[in-house]
Amino acid sequence: MKKYSIIILGLIIISLSSCEKLLDKEPTDKLSLEDIFKDVAGAKTVLAGSYKALLDDSHYQKNMMVYPDILAGNIKFSKAANLRLEDVYNLNQNSIESTMNTSYTMMYSELNNANNIIKYTPLANGAEADKNKIVAEAKCIRALIHFDLVRIFARPFNYTATGSHLGIVVLTQPQLFSDPAPKRATVAETYQAIVKDLNEAIAILGDDNTGVLSAGYKQNYFTKLSAKALLAKVYLNQNDWDKAYALSDEIIKNGAYSLLSNANYVASWTGRIPSVESIFELAIESTFSGTGLGGYFDSTNASSYRMFAATTDLMSLYSATDVRRTASMFNTVAISAVNYSFTKKYALGGTSQTPIKILRLSELYLIRAEAAAEKTTPDFTQANADLNVIRKRGDANASTLNLAVKADLIDAILLERRKELAFEGNLLFDLLRKKKDVLRVDVAATIKNLPTNDPKLIMPLPATTVNANINMVQNPGY
Repeated sequence: MKKYSIIILGLIIISLSSCEKLLDKEPTDKLSLEDIFKDVAGAKTVLAGSYKALLDDSHYQKNMMVYPDILAGNIKFSKAANLRLEDVYNLNQNSIESTMNTSYTMMYSELNNANNIIKYTPLANGAEADKNKIVAEAKCIRALIHFDLVRIFARPFNYTATGSHLGIVVLTQPQLFSDPAPKRATVAETYQAIVKDLNEAIAILGDDNTGVLSAGYKQNYFTKLSAKALLAKVYLNQNDWDKAYALSDEIIKNGAYSLLSNANYVASWTGRIPSVESIFELAIESTFSGTGLGGYFDSTNASSYRMFAATTDLMSLYSATDVRRTASMFNTVAISAVNYSFTKKYALGGTSQTPIKILRLSELYLIRAEAAAEKTTPDFTQANADLNVIRKRGDANASTLNLAVKADLIDAILLERRKELAFEGNLLFDLLRKKKDVLRVDVAATIKNLPTNDPKLIMPLPATTVNANINMVQNPGY
């Protein structure tokens, strides 16, 4: 095998606390692919690094969880200077300096790492079963990254009748400088690649619902069920209602996960042990002491990192008896004579930083609810039942809904998604896929509201990427 040298990012060689350490083969930051993938142990290390890479602040540790909510109206700033994502908030981002440029670059770097795993692990020394699982988990990671990229940098699937509009560059092989300049696939082709990866992974991953890495919790790695959960969410965004319903229904009925009680909901967002409701989350190593996502929301932290707070618009959606709105879920702090509510979904920062939850069972209930209302043979009874389960888990005093008009039922499900999944990076994508306008109330942004088709609601491709690639087409408006 030809020996290519690649740079392994620091985030790759720093493995999770629960995973194998990189063998001290060479005292340098450059290792050949032959050395890295010599055996299964090396492949596992790179896989651990790929999970770790998702926690970069340009991905899930900040941008991916904040940008969809700050642009759609769940989040505002609690101060006026030294801000992150300010250009997105004010809708004045441009292709040269957009905050989301770093997300684009980081995610394609993550894709290249996943592609190296998929290509070279089969050549490693070790058990075939382990190698197959490593490749399957890497395909899940690749699918997740493509899914994130297509939602940020392209219009939703139903923008055109068949998803024929421009999507993203789909990478399924490691990229070398000598490779031809890539082109953007259509959104339909992008989703086909995502679905293919997940289905191939599901066919390989075992029914024991565990990952290939030797330690840690099942929620920290992709398993057969978490891959199916992600696929259900992909189908939801693809408007493939029947498949979204079937998968979410299967996961709910499987029994591997269960909804938390009203009394246990708030506590589930503290500590580092996954709850019974968590399906997939990104682990924080025991020695972590940096500024994680929680540090940006930490109401007790007066440092320059605290900056994101809940809008009063969002807060007003919760009843006084909704556990998601009570003082135990939001801390309200007066800053410059103004009260700001800070979420406790991401407890503090530093050593108190909590894992980032990507998929939870409550979302699967809401996916099943929406799919039930939208599928070929609608089932409003099931849709109302699932909606009521999540509403009443949050607020034991909530009334029982029995909505018979489809538009009303969908709106109620979207409202519950906003309340249940606040600060988890979903609101903007929900509005766009449902062709709803962005209407922000409690914000001081330069531009508050935009119609759903406005170009500014889709992020620009970095100017450096477009300028360096004759085949690359920039998004409209940039």
